[in-house]
Amino acid sequence: MDQIYLVLTETCNLACNHCIRESSPHIKNSINYGELISLLCDIERRYPQATVLLTGGEPTVYKYFSEVLSFALDKGLEVLVNTNAVTGFFKESKLARFVKYKKLRFQISLDGAEEPHNKIRGEGTFAKSLDSLHLLTSMGFKCSVSATVQNSDFISNFPVFFESLSELDLTHIAIKRATYAGRAASGYELTSTQWNDFVYSVRGSITNHKMLIYPMYDFSELDRISADDLSSFADTNIKYRNCGAGTARVYVYPNLDVCSCTCFKSKPIGSLSTGSLSSIINSYSPLSVESSVCSSCRYLNLCNGGCLGSGYQYFGKINFPDPRCPKIIASNEGGENSNSLILKI
Repeated sequence: MDQIYLVLTETCNLACNHCIRESSPHIKNSINYGELISLLCDIERRYPQATVLLTGGEPTVYKYFSEVLSFALDKGLEVLVNTNAVTGFFKESKLARFVKYKKLRFQISLDGAEEPHNKIRGEGTFAKSLDSLHLLTSMGFKCSVSATVQNSDFISNFPVFFESLSELDLTHIAIKRATYAGRAASGYELTSTQWNDFVYSVRGSITNHKMLIYPMYDFSELDRISADDLSSFADTNIKYRNCGAGTARVYVYPNLDVCSCTCFKSKPIGSLSTGSLSSIINSYSPLSVESSVCSSCRYLNLCNGGCLGSGYQYFGKINFPDPRCPKIIASNEGGENSNSLILKI
């Protein structure tokens, strides 16, 4: 297991319009502190090599956040805090105690230049997040930026966005396409062609920062891969197929449900109230896509239907393929009821 996401709370100080978990200030679900400490002890015993991701909601609004962070780091665990960095935690006086920990990283969410970011997250949030990012890096913390792209606003404002980060010492900037889930399900506006054009533009123009940004369903590139290379690649990357949901990463929610993916929150693979994390992980059987389009596709063993979480959120059915795949769009496999939606993406 590479990554264990701990959803400390579903409360968030913001209510972003693309939130995959639909968090907000009005949701008060938080994990029990004692259960969380026991879980961290179990992770240290069973999965000491895994990265523990403290997330939410907004993890830093969790009542015992500082105590939990110290405990996990004192256990020697690698910890990544996924945060909007717009809370009272991001003050030098509160951060100072954590400078000594070399296994601590922060991932700050910034969804574009100031104007499009504020449209998503609220007025003034861009400046506050950027101030926190400057503070963290000045204190020597390892930081990255994560951006979620919903529409062309991000793309058209990308040069301004990148310029705001260009002088910061970041481990990387990750830019990903919005997943069809949560509040993002109503805001899809990018086609795969638009996304891929943007990806190659960024890759061709940015050289002074490590950029994590990948094309999706670019068959013009995939078709160049030989059958032997395709088979070899697919055979050696089984663990990470479908993003590694349930095999390389799991999510633990405040109610102690364990999920293979946030998109499958309503379909947990187990509960810590009735079993251990290791027993749940060991008994998990990865999903296989059930699609006539996918079954005849050259890339089935490589992609296995793409993001099956998006397929579930979009079609309402387990084992359905990613609705963003151009082959699925063209086939209208989801039926007439989903056709009007699928054409938007």
